[in-house]
Amino acid sequence: MATVSTALALADGCEPLTATDVDRLVDYVFAHRSAAIRAFLKEEGLKVSGSKDDLRNRIRQAIADGSIVASGLVNLLDTIEGWGNQHIYLYQAPDGETKIWKSEARVRKRLQKIGQEELLNRRRPLVLPDEPTLSAVEWTKDRVRFIWVEKREWELRRGDLDLAVDGNGIHFKAYEHKVARGITSFDWNLATGEAALMIQRLPSGERYDEIRQRYEETIEDAVHVSNFIRRDVRKAIHKIEESKEASKRQVAIETQRGGRASFTSQSRKADVFADPDLKKSRKAMGKTASVLGNFYWLEAAPHLERRLHVKLYATDQRMALFGECTEAEVKYVLSRVCYHCQ
Repeated sequence: MATVSTALALADGCEPLTATDVDRLVDYVFAHRSAAIRAFLKEEGLKVSGSKDDLRNRIRQAIADGSIVASGLVNLLDTIEGWGNQHIYLYQAPDGETKIWKSEARVRKRLQKIGQEELLNRRRPLVLPDEPTLSAVEWTKDRVRFIWVEKREWELRRGDLDLAVDGNGIHFKAYEHKVARGITSFDWNLATGEAALMIQRLPSGERYDEIRQRYEETIEDAVHVSNFIRRDVRKAIHKIEESKEASKRQVAIETQRGGRASFTSQSRKADVFADPDLKKSRKAMGKTASVLGNFYWLEAAPHLERRLHVKLYATDQRMALFGECTEAEVKYVLSRVCYHCQ
């Protein structure tokens, strides 16, 4: 991972969008789930049927003829990105620090300490830096959100475009180059003091605990994160295991002598302790320390309409939320994990 930077945002979204900006904007929006795009089209009074390519063409045409204002698409992007596919650290802020951040004048002074006062409630940039860059600080009296923006690039496998060359045994595999706006955020509820550093998922093997420290350091002089209390995820693993809120895909525990045992269900849809033999074995081990919980959070009307995949890691007090989600879904699951951390 590149070094976390606090350089200035590279674009000001308050300025009129150029044709290149609009092209980027449409590409960034269509890197996300089509469900959110269809909902946006419905709100704009446009057809929601068709493939993703149909939706893309429809939006381009609507922007061109003025049916959709480009700034509306910017608002959509700001709403749907940065939720899910993240590794998350949970905190509880001290009351004194939370009180300071409810004052706009004090907020400005704190941001001056890190040379970023101009980022207060600034639009996130469409031009993307190659490394995570603090680009906006979204603030109200109830909430503050530090936003780091970066370019995310990957190759999407396109088996439908593979090409076989007749007669010589050569087969070309197709990949589509994708670029999206990557978002990492420090999201802080000033009403409850609960905070979360949400790091967009990185390639396997990255050391998230070291990355967490880098992000914390960039805002320490403004936020004093070192005074926050880190949530004890280990407690949550055991409590969620005993609750009926989540299906248990895998649970790993550690004995008093340092040995480890892991229980895994036969499939993603099955609860591990629906197997009577595993249930009996787990019960025999008693209240040993939990080190890993691999859960599928169950539907909970009106909060969740689908199962969400969550992992909790006791080694560095981290949780992971897989798959793109809505803000409401993420906040609900985070609130429940925080509850179980007590």
